[in-house]
Amino acid sequence: MFSFASALTFSYLCREKNQKYMNRACYWILPLLLCVGCQSGGETSYVIDGHVNNTDADGNIVYLSHSNGDELVNLDSAIVDGGHFVFKGEQEVPIMAYLRFNRSLDSLAVPVLFVLENGALTATLDTLCSTVVGTGQNGAFENYKTEVHRLDSLREALHKNYLELVADSQMNAALESSMYRQYGRLDDEEVDLAYRFIRKNRNSPASLWLIESMQSRFSESQLTQLLSELGSRNKSVPVLLEIAQRLRNADKIEPGSPYADVPLVDLWGRSTALSGYVGYARYVVIGFWQSGSVPSIRAMVRLGQLYKEYGYRGATFLFISLDADAEQWREQVRSLNLPAHQCIAAEPEEVESRYALASVPAFVLINPDGSMNSRNLTIGQVENKLKNLLPYRVRRDSVSARSDSLAKKKI
Repeated sequence: MFSFASALTFSYLCREKNQKYMNRACYWILPLLLCVGCQSGGETSYVIDGHVNNTDADGNIVYLSHSNGDELVNLDSAIVDGGHFVFKGEQEVPIMAYLRFNRSLDSLAVPVLFVLENGALTATLDTLCSTVVGTGQNGAFENYKTEVHRLDSLREALHKNYLELVADSQMNAALESSMYRQYGRLDDEEVDLAYRFIRKNRNSPASLWLIESMQSRFSESQLTQLLSELGSRNKSVPVLLEIAQRLRNADKIEPGSPYADVPLVDLWGRSTALSGYVGYARYVVIGFWQSGSVPSIRAMVRLGQLYKEYGYRGATFLFISLDADAEQWREQVRSLNLPAHQCIAAEPEEVESRYALASVPAFVLINPDGSMNSRNLTIGQVENKLKNLLPYRVRRDSVSARSDSLAKKKI
């Protein structure tokens, strides 16, 4: 039901959407944080020499904006005349800013996110890709965005190729698996690219913007490293404080530590808790998911299959939804015919915090004694764990059926 096609399609659409957030300057992006550092080069003002590669832009207003966390605030504006505009001003501390037209005029040029700092800047607004260069920080950020665009193009080509193979009935399991791994390598390359950019540009506000927008894709070891390097310079930045808290919570539930109990609500609306499922001389496999996420759905369908294979061997399977809409969750559970124990988090944010969840789907394995066995597992890793912890043994009903059959043969 949920093949690689749906996963690849969903992942591609998410990448496309994320690229629009970066290249089209999303108007509801998370707060773009100030970077505490000194302005290099001794410049005391900035000049943005701008050009628009669209004759229809003449007479329209370009805005220089930044985000206050809830909305874009305009710092300045200029009228395009002959495809040209200029901004002049002073910026004591570098910040993330946008050059954009009014939202209704986005078709004139793609908005661009850049580092507003003192110095001579050159802006080029275009319908395909807009850029700002001229200072060291903006040069590095533009190089990063160029590499991200390259990876997105490769993912788009892979997605297109996949659809063509499916349409021509040339897709098979081996090819699908190969394409899935290739897609994963491109994802990993993008994460590594962001990680290296942040470490190399610690004083840039672009690094803080990037760690905020990419934090769910970094591993905890990467976040720890970034936090130690950026935190020493920006100890009070909210996003870094949030990451630090998440890592502290993760430490509390490392393997061998007691599990964290959280309130839940079952499929019939009754209040319960994680403690009601832990123990009983059984391992507990927890799958955290959201009913509107295609990757989550695929993972939960697979978890349901593992339940049928390992449930009788000594494992309890618990599906915990982090949905805000309980009815949508119940409907999805019914339509997917998911087995075992189905619950929704009574307080999703508490669950996310206590188990240091950065994204879903996510899997946790708890030992029979209530201690943590492992966390941050993929569905594949869950299966491998169960194979090692619960080796195959013949079910009692199978043994009885086999014995009866042998007895009949003797008769």
